[in-house]
Amino acid sequence: MGRLTDKVVLVTGATSGIGVDIAQRCIEEGAFVGVAGRSAERGEAVAEKLGERAHFIALDVVSENSWQEAIDRVVDCFGRLDVLVNNAGVMTPCDVENTSLDLFQHTMSTNAGGLFLGCKLALAQMKEQGTPASLVNVLSTTALKTSAWTLAYGASKAASLSMTKSIALHCAEMGYDIRCNAVLPGVVMTPMVEGVLNAAPDREAALANLTESHPIGRLIEGREVANAVLYYASSESSGVTGSHFSVDGGQTAA
Repeated sequence: MGRLTDKVVLVTGATSGIGVDIAQRCIEEGAFVGVAGRSAERGEAVAEKLGERAHFIALDVVSENSWQEAIDRVVDCFGRLDVLVNNAGVMTPCDVENTSLDLFQHTMSTNAGGLFLGCKLALAQMKEQGTPASLVNVLSTTALKTSAWTLAYGASKAASLSMTKSIALHCAEMGYDIRCNAVLPGVVMTPMVEGVLNAAPDREAALANLTESHPIGRLIEGREVANAVLYYASSESSGVTGSHFSVDGGQTAA
């Protein structure tokens, strides 16, 4: 018996990086998974690799209509929605002097705005079902410990952490059996991080700096993040809401 047997999970940003690992772990534990993202080509390929329990769901997280269509599609495919994993995000390394208003707004709209829309619309579906459900937000350690070059990104993740707690409190106060928690990964070698490294003047030095920021002396694996998401998604965390869990090799403790 898996930890998510026959649960329906929608994972955003699941066409690459950590999202693929999360989708894989959920399927390993018996779930049906909506692999959500903008790229149909990548999404279909991931869903095919994951097997018959996975289905690609087109989603642009900054669009409310796209969110509603995605949730409706998940319900059409699998009959319900038990878990939403907000994993999609963008990052452009930039300090305050070099961050344009357009860059700041794009980052906030995607990372924080997309999470808001997802939680709001998934909550409506979950409330209608009337069964235990879970919202899991994959954020970043920059929500707690930012840097000079993560101005917009860190701000979006800090806002998302605050929303996580607000949503959890709302659901509790309303008597909904819907929990909301966050996972804060350290640095994982994803396509997004590869882009940051490739944009650095000295890629190897930048990689060394990122690695050294983790006291355990290495980067974090996507599967390690997925294991934390799985805990929040499963009934094992039935008494946990409004919390966050850092998977960062001691990064925020240092």
